[in-house]
Amino acid sequence: MLLHIQPDLIWYKSIWLLSIGTLAISVYIAIILYRRTKRLAVDQKTLTQLVDEKTREIRQQNEALEKNNRIKTRLISIISHDIVTPLRFLHITGKNMLENNDSISDVMRDEVLAEMVTTARELELLTTNILNWIKYQNENRTPLREPFDLHTIIGQIFGLVNGMARQKNIILTNDVPQDFIIEQHIEPLKIVLYNLVINALNFMERGHITINSRQLRNGLLIEVKDEGLGMTEEQINNILSDRFVVSSANVDGKRGNGLGYLIIKDLLKLLNGGFTIRSAPNKGTSIKLFFPEAQGLSKIKSARLADTLAT
Repeated sequence: MLLHIQPDLIWYKSIWLLSIGTLAISVYIAIILYRRTKRLAVDQKTLTQLVDEKTREIRQQNEALEKNNRIKTRLISIISHDIVTPLRFLHITGKNMLENNDSISDVMRDEVLAEMVTTARELELLTTNILNWIKYQNENRTPLREPFDLHTIIGQIFGLVNGMARQKNIILTNDVPQDFIIEQHIEPLKIVLYNLVINALNFMERGHITINSRQLRNGLLIEVKDEGLGMTEEQINNILSDRFVVSSANVDGKRGNGLGYLIIKDLLKLLNGGFTIRSAPNKGTSIKLFFPEAQGLSKIKSARLADTLAT
C-alpha cells in the first residue's frame, strides 16, 4: 500500500520554516553589514587620526621653518650691519694708525684707541648675545631648576659690568635682600638680567641702575630700574609686540639692535615668566619681571622678607 503525502505537509515547504529561514538570512546579512560598517568606521577614525597627526607634524615643521627663516633674516641683518660695520671701523682705523703713527697727536691717539676699545666691547657683547640666543632656540633644551641666592647672582652680574659702569660714572645698586633663595633656571635668568643691565648701560651717561626683588602672594617680582634715556611709546610697543622687529636704529647717537630684548622675551617663555615696561624719554626705564608661584619658587630663608613685605 502506497502512502500519499500532501504537498502542504512537506516540512521544508512550510510557510513558517521559510519565514524563519528568510529572517535568519536577513539577520546574518545585517550582522555582516554592521561589522563591515563598524570596521569601516574604525578604519576611518584611524585614518582621520593619522591625517590629523600628519597635519600637526606638517604645521609644526612649517612653524619651525618659519622660525628658522626669521632667525636667519634677523641674524643676517644684525651681522651685515652691527658686526661687519664695527669690524670695518676697527680694520680701517687700525690701519690708518699704523700708516700715520708719526703724524697722530697723543690726544688723538688716545681718543681713537678709546673708541676702538668701546667698539670691540660692543662687538663682544653682541656676539655673546647672538650665541646665547642661538643656544636657546633649541626647544628640546630643558635646563633644570635649582635653588640659588638671587642676591649673589645679581652681585655676579654687576661684577661683569662694573668696569663699564665705572667708566661712565654709573652706580650699580643691588637692593635684593641677602639670602634671597629662589628656585629657578639659573642660567637663563642670569642671561635675562645681564641683558637688562647691558641695555641700561648702553643708554646711560650717568646715574643709577638698581635691581630689587620681593616675594608676592602669587609669585616673585624682580625689578630693574635705570636713569637712562628712556623709551618712547612706539619703542615699548615694538618690544612688547608678538612680531618684535629687531632693528639697528640709533637713539640719540646710541647704537642698539634690539637683540637683547629678543633674547629676554624668548628666555622668559622658557622660564614661564612675563615682563612689563614703564618708561618715557629722558625719564629712565623700569622693567618688572614676574614669575608665578606655580613655578615652584621656594620660600625666602631670610628674616628680611618680613621687612620687605612690610614696606
